Amino acid sequence: MCGTAAPKAAASTSRLEVSDILREFAPSPSLLTAEQARVVRDLIDCRTEAFGGNIHQCVNCGHRQVVYNSCGNRHCPKCRSLTQARWLEAQQKHLLPVEYFHVVFTVPKPLHSLFLADRKVAYNLLFEAVAETLQEVALNPKRLGAKIGFVAVLHTWTQTLLFHPHIHCIVPGGGISTDGPKWVSCKPGYLFPFKVLSEVFRGKLLAKFEKAVQQRTIHFDQTQATALLQEAACQNWQVYAKPPSAGPQQVLEYLGRYTHRIAISNHRLVSLHNGKVTFRYTDRKNGNKQKTMTLSADEFVRRFLLHLLPRRFVKIRHYGLLANAVREKNLTLCRQLLAELGLTAQLLQPADSWQQLLCRLTGKDVTLCPRCHIGTLVIIETLPRPRRKWSLPGRATSP
Repeated sequence: MCGTAAPKAAASTSRLEVSDILREFAPSPSLLTAEQARVVRDLIDCRTEAFGGNIHQCVNCGHRQVVYNSCGNRHCPKCRSLTQARWLEAQQKHLLPVEYFHVVFTVPKPLHSLFLADRKVAYNLLFEAVAETLQEVALNPKRLGAKIGFVAVLHTWTQTLLFHPHIHCIVPGGGISTDGPKWVSCKPGYLFPFKVLSEVFRGKLLAKFEKAVQQRTIHFDQTQATALLQEAACQNWQVYAKPPSAGPQQVLEYLGRYTHRIAISNHRLVSLHNGKVTFRYTDRKNGNKQKTMTLSADEFVRRFLLHLLPRRFVKIRHYGLLANAVREKNLTLCRQLLAELGLTAQLLQPADSWQQLLCRLTGKDVTLCPRCHIGTLVIIETLPRPRRKWSLPGRATSP
């Protein structure tokens, strides 16, 4: 394993994908959990005949091409752009004409073992602690004295694919007063004190983990757990906040950077050579310099699989005024209160189709003929998804 300055030409010449690495180096399905095996299978089969597809033909020059279906797996580097675009289009109607803040809650390293003991339970406890912290601090009359809403997104990785659970929150800068229906705005460029957020968050998360261990919700040796909780309690917990760019389009783009991000994308991969994977990363502790790291392929796969979320686990959650059950009613009230202050939102025009969404996000028109660059591609035949037993090529099917 090594870290060096990233070569500038690597990004333009590399066509390596995560699926290529998994195809050659993923463990046998018998050595994976059912969820890991499903993700590996989906990523390897994505946009191949295994998922079926369509034959497209240009209405101008008659050019034909086969387009295979995507897997749609949320961990797939090739599928996230479209999923992100569709989600952002749905979110634009929820924006308010106020300043938005980006708040990040991180978990100290001593707690990582407890997270790995039962990720689903631990991730839920993390969401609960973050949500309670923001809402409790906001309700304090010394801070804002208002009910707020926010979007929370779970991430579990560092730039080098190490385990690092943390939650990104996008928070509107204000809320509805607790003593009457009026809008309370935060100070420009300022939400809450970092120290207050970190102290409240620390107390809540430690208490939740202590209770979970005692009640055996998380199966972990209680003596070891107590030592880890005490060690974590003595550390400074990091809560970071900054305002994103103003304006609805900028807030949407900012949301898009975090909501559907995965552990590593294909464009960061540099090479796969002699059983070693080289990829680019941003060194946050060294002036955000771009560097490369080389890992054995087996270690790369191990780290990648470390960040697969439990099946059906919700990684993007809405809280407070933006909670799903009450969001529409609260947003209507918020807009009325903001309008009384002379603040009105300008809604963006949604795209008509997924092709337009993808074009706006990537700049690539998938309906345009790649040969004549004039005609439009239309579907003339559908290729069904074949039924077949799946196994990893080149790997044994038993330990």
